[in-house]
Amino acid sequence: MSAAAVQRLAPRNETEAAILDAARAAIAQEGYDRLTMNGLAQRAFVSRTNVYFYFANKRAVVDRLVQQAFAEMLVAGAPYLEGSGEPRRELRIGLARVVGVVNNNAHVLLLAGKLSGAEDGLPMEWQPYVRRLVRAAERRIRADQMRGRAPNDIDAGIASRALMAMVERHITHEVINGQQSVTESVRTLAELWYRAVYLFPPDAAASADA
Repeated sequence: MSAAAVQRLAPRNETEAAILDAARAAIAQEGYDRLTMNGLAQRAFVSRTNVYFYFANKRAVVDRLVQQAFAEMLVAGAPYLEGSGEPRRELRIGLARVVGVVNNNAHVLLLAGKLSGAEDGLPMEWQPYVRRLVRAAERRIRADQMRGRAPNDIDAGIASRALMAMVERHITHEVINGQQSVTESVRTLAELWYRAVYLFPPDAAASADA
């Protein structure tokens, strides 16, 4: 399902791919406010008519880039989100891959954060892609609770939303801005997630040993 979303959002042809690549470059170099459909046409070496054929306006181009980034993150996180093995190891692998996707889409995701703040909420065009990540984390946590690998005294849905918010905030404010080592961030975030979800409280651990 996650791979299908990536495929569905992929450019349909070279022209559309050129427009999206031009938008990434323009956002990185000039910012969203200076982004124009004429500018995209010039950067992509296509006609203005072609740009409007694929996208109604510059916001529609950004929407596609944001959707692509979150769909790719879902695929990258599969070692944990779709896994059933040792969670600490799968968390580190999955988070490392997610951070790689974030770094490749840094300027787009920073813009996404800015637009979300300006609109006082998550734009509806992005919601399904962001929520899939949260739901996938919730499913993994709940599955491990049912397996007896994680204590079931916390709500899997609340836990997934809180932990995803922690990861998103740290990556956006620290990793993208270059203030933290990627390796150390992955190790620490994975360990915090693991301890929050998988460590049994002392009384539960004692009961299990009895």
